[in-house]
Amino acid sequence: MTQRVFVDANVLFSKTLMDWLFLLRFENPAMFQVHSTEDVFAEVIANMRKKCPTAPGHRTAQRAQLIRKNMDEVLQGFPSDLDFTGTDRHDYHVHAGAVFGGADIILTCNDPNDITTTPETEPYEVIHPDDFFLLVTDSNPACVVPIARNQIKYWSGKSNHLQLDQALLKAGCPRFAFRIREVLAHIAQLP
Repeated sequence: MTQRVFVDANVLFSKTLMDWLFLLRFENPAMFQVHSTEDVFAEVIANMRKKCPTAPGHRTAQRAQLIRKNMDEVLQGFPSDLDFTGTDRHDYHVHAGAVFGGADIILTCNDPNDITTTPETEPYEVIHPDDFFLLVTDSNPACVVPIARNQIKYWSGKSNHLQLDQALLKAGCPRFAFRIREVLAHIAQLP
């Protein structure tokens, strides 16, 4: 059964995490689908602007277009009166969007308690990208090499880029970074 994954802003804010999420999604079309809300997209853009106040407008516009293009569904609303046990009231919209959208998983870099302190009562599981990427690639190990090769090809034309595993480490995915380091070593040995 295809899993519904509600994607939080901190995943989409990180270019590394966003890229890996979308690439894994397209290499595994029946495994999971991704959805989110306009509130999440607004948070991504606001954080991009906060990080780089003088960035040209096309940079945020391109990110917004890329996100929308790769989402399976953009939820148009959610209720404002759901029970919420999370410790961060600013994450109510994530909880509500996930419940409204029928999510099986909330993909976030947040502490799960920010979203719910009663995970056993929720219809979803809160998962960090490091764990999620490992789950996906454990389920379909063959998807990793083609993605890594495409990433190598894409980044080789860019200046000042990190190696794939280093970018994942920097993005907070140490275990998945180790897996990619192994894949890179394997690719280097291929003819």
